[in-house]
Amino acid sequence: MSRESPVVVPVLYSSSYCAHSLRARLAMLYARLRCEIREIDPRNPLPQVTTLPLLQLPGRLLDNSHDIAHWAIARRPQLGLWPDSKVRQHSIDTLIDTIDGPFAAASHRYENASEHPSRSREYYRTEAEIFLAQLEARIARMGFLVGAEETLADIAVLPFVYVFAEVDRGWFDSSPYLALRSWLERYHLNPLWLQCLEPIPPWAPGAEPFYLVAHDLDTIPTLNQRA
Repeated sequence: MSRESPVVVPVLYSSSYCAHSLRARLAMLYARLRCEIREIDPRNPLPQVTTLPLLQLPGRLLDNSHDIAHWAIARRPQLGLWPDSKVRQHSIDTLIDTIDGPFAAASHRYENASEHPSRSREYYRTEAEIFLAQLEARIARMGFLVGAEETLADIAVLPFVYVFAEVDRGWFDSSPYLALRSWLERYHLNPLWLQCLEPIPPWAPGAEPFYLVAHDLDTIPTLNQRA
């Protein structure tokens, strides 16, 4: 991330507090797509930004992180994140839909248990564990979430597992999900993921543009490309 002279580039409205936003950022970084990034605090939203993330393109808006991730990696097919197999493509999208639906809902209740006092935080964590166990089984069997190589599924699911784990890192690090924990740890060594987590100054109308640009650009490998 760096400050540069303004140019005509996509604009990504996002929030560091939001797993969906982290997904969009990570997809843009993986695809090495330069964009202006505008950090929005969801606790103090701007009237013109009604959803996060939001990718502003010439004549088009994408307001769904799944769609943004697809749009980004389609511009970098050599990464191999979107397999040719229709069966695997369907498996990737189905898994992302599950994470965006029931897992995200359970994780939100776990993270914000004080807002849902009818049950304990541990109860909500147990709800989410149903999906953690499924992720664990996939990684233990295949190495990644959909096959033996990294795909869009991994970079799309990663921010949600990260947000869940950070609620109680001590519990997660001692949990029985050994393959899932190892998978997450691998990403903590990934420079693109670390860059995705770097703080971004809050944006306001009239602020100096701030750009999201992958460090070292084409020299950064995906996990598929590492020796």
